[in-house]
Amino acid sequence: MIKSKLAFIIFLILLLILFPYYIIYLQSDYLSSMIPGWHTDFVSGKATSSLIKSIILFITTICYWKLSKITGELNLKKFLIHFLMTFPAVFIGRLNVFELLDLHSLDADSFVNLIQIIVFINICINILFFAGQILFGLHYQKLKKQLR
Repeated sequence: MIKSKLAFIIFLILLLILFPYYIIYLQSDYLSSMIPGWHTDFVSGKATSSLIKSIILFITTICYWKLSKITGELNLKKFLIHFLMTFPAVFIGRLNVFELLDLHSLDADSFVNLIQIIVFINICINILFFAGQILFGLHYQKLKKQLR
């Protein structure tokens, strides 16, 4: 068993790590077109992905907060499964995987293959993240019914 307040604090820290703060402190010109006179907006894929995951993680953190008010302890096994499905997305969300690799010394085929592998890894980690949140949502609903 794990204290529900500890679970809430852990997911609050994950939320604070994942949130894309650079959207806030950059000027509004960051999100607008580079061509003067064009009124188009753009947001990078990484910012969009981090923002969506932050919103979902915010909802999850609120659920953990509600659980901390209702019950004192949670099932450790279920919490660890949820944490281990969430943590890789938070870690990769703060890390630019492309900067870790030396992409300049590769030939064209190796370069394309390496980019495909990185994209595949990101897709798998995002699927893992969303599956973890769905499993937590199901567990949360079941736990709320039991506590009523």
